[in-house]
Amino acid sequence: MSANRVKLTKSFIDQLELIPAIYRDSELIGFAVRVNTSYKTYIVEKKVNGRSTRSTLGIHGQITLTQARVLAQEALLDMTMGIKPIDKKKKKIADAKSVFDIEKSQPTLNDAYLVYIGERTLKPRTLEDYRDVVNGYLKDWKDTKLKDITRTMVQEKHKDLSVNSKAQANMCMRVFRAIYNFSIEHYLDNDEQPIIPPLNPVKTLTAKKSWNKIRRRSSYINEDKLPDWINAVLNFEDRGQLLETNKDFLITLILTGFRREECESLAWSAVDLKYGYITSIDPKNNEPHTLPMGAYLWELMKKRRKQIADDWVFPSAKSESGHITNISKVRAKINKSCGIQFTFHDLRHTYGSIAESLDYGKYTIKKLLNHKNEDQNDVTAGYVQISDKKLRAAMNKIEEIVLGEHKQNHSDK
Repeated sequence: MSANRVKLTKSFIDQLELIPAIYRDSELIGFAVRVNTSYKTYIVEKKVNGRSTRSTLGIHGQITLTQARVLAQEALLDMTMGIKPIDKKKKKIADAKSVFDIEKSQPTLNDAYLVYIGERTLKPRTLEDYRDVVNGYLKDWKDTKLKDITRTMVQEKHKDLSVNSKAQANMCMRVFRAIYNFSIEHYLDNDEQPIIPPLNPVKTLTAKKSWNKIRRRSSYINEDKLPDWINAVLNFEDRGQLLETNKDFLITLILTGFRREECESLAWSAVDLKYGYITSIDPKNNEPHTLPMGAYLWELMKKRRKQIADDWVFPSAKSESGHITNISKVRAKINKSCGIQFTFHDLRHTYGSIAESLDYGKYTIKKLLNHKNEDQNDVTAGYVQISDKKLRAAMNKIEEIVLGEHKQNHSDK
């Protein structure tokens, strides 16, 4: 092959016969045209790290001379920096394959949901909420890749769902937010970087102040109505209630402020009959909350223990769990008998309202209600220890307000 140096022009290259030769450009050193028996190609030549390197840029006719010069300038600059064109091409191919692999592994909402519930320990009620959201409210998103769910989609979905229920719309987006946040950390590339956009699209609701304002339910049984309610509970009779499980359950709820699920699953291992303590597990932080029992509740628990050999304080032969679950029918009957409408959570509110009204310090009230200290500047809270004697006195006072004459009658026995 010849090694001529000429000014490369289109007309010059076009007239070259297909005889093997290399024609090097006189203006851009390192740029050349290589001719063989079938076609003509643009190439670059330069030493990289002391070794002669040649790389093909493209075939004459498939790319123009102007395009070839631009490619040659880029390639020669890389070669000056010690980068071989072949290595750069390999990296582009590898990057393209990586992009393809990442795209292929992008999770859909349903994919992410299944992984999420598989790796999280969720309460049955929470799991049911997640199932309702993914298979119901967001069923049209199930097969959509998370990365393709946009802020606008979130805004529109939240707005549409809010027409029927503002609370459900908020709950739906909280569930989606949790799944998305989990997926950011779960789906990573080889460099442990998220493969989905790390900015959760649900943040748009906060930025635009679009979250529905839900008025917190604060109903409770007024103190004036408590005598009628307690009479209805204590006089409640129903088939299969020889152990008075349902009425004792309701009394325990209002005398402790426990949540329904906490009280339903109360085990005898959580009741200290010798020293008079009762413990529940806070579902929010999974921490135990122990209270000294008032005299009435203590005697009620002793009575039940004599009658029951089961592990549960409130057992049920019909329940799969072995303990009672959501005795709504009983609640409805008591509602009807006394004319006072209440929910199980109203009993917690009632306990809290009575506790707040007592003439005790704020730290005693917080302990009774199992409220955490949210004031970071309140250093005193870390040093205050509320005596069990004071707490038991408060629990007895709550019993006096709730039970009225029934507490006195009990004390006279």
